[in-house]
Amino acid sequence: MERLQTAIRKAKRSGFLGNKIGDTQFSLEVEIRLGAGAFVCGEETALMASIEGLRGQPRPRPPYPAESGLWGYPTLINNVETFANIAPIVREGGDWFASIGTERSKGTKVFALAGTITNTGLIEVPMGTSLRDIIEVIGGGIPGGKAFKAVQTGGPSGGCIPAQHLDIAVDYDSLKTLGTMMGSGGMIVMDETSSMVDVARYFMEFCMTESCGKCIPCRTGTQQMHSILDRLARSQATRAELALLEELCEVVQATSLCGLGQTAPNPVLSTMRYFRDEYEAKLGDV
Repeated sequence: MERLQTAIRKAKRSGFLGNKIGDTQFSLEVEIRLGAGAFVCGEETALMASIEGLRGQPRPRPPYPAESGLWGYPTLINNVETFANIAPIVREGGDWFASIGTERSKGTKVFALAGTITNTGLIEVPMGTSLRDIIEVIGGGIPGGKAFKAVQTGGPSGGCIPAQHLDIAVDYDSLKTLGTMMGSGGMIVMDETSSMVDVARYFMEFCMTESCGKCIPCRTGTQQMHSILDRLARSQATRAELALLEELCEVVQATSLCGLGQTAPNPVLSTMRYFRDEYEAKLGDV
């Protein structure tokens, strides 16, 4: 925040922001607004509501922000990471940018490496870099001689990728086929000691807490899923509840209003897909 404010002040002093930039009729102001930290405000329509001083809740689309956004005006609303690509594209050209990455995912991506990994922190890699290179080469591998078990990508509502897919090239399409997403660029690495049922319960609790409550599938569905996961973690859930958990995941995914609810089941679905034996072992009626 301090660095952004300093950059804006310097840009104004240098004549790059403000009125009649470069002795032209073009004027531009940059304003920073601090939110309250609500996860749902990562959804563009909820973010616009927050900027307008309203409660951060999503609204149905259309109309899309490019047609009717902030205060009803056409609005470009993107991550800073996206806007940051514009200057180098203008400077170096579209062909240069297209030469980086994969066929359908161009450029680079910033990831936040965290969890049980030697080197944590922010990294920037070309699209298409393999998970193995990110975790073992850049991240330095798993500390303490333990084995790699899974990595969760895409933030709290992303999916978990097991060891057999470490050589996959990281781009939007490949991650989607594995039941996860690029999302905010989070990468949480887990070793052999992690319980995937506990992992799913942890992230479902986050999504449940951060739900804005506007739509019923997300508001009550995440609560019900968390309740079943909690019973599973304590070996009290039945096989029927496990089947209900899967059904709830599909319903919440298909009927929630915004991306928070639509992606909240990802940690559950992906861990059930790749680590079903851990769920089965936790059943109380076996």
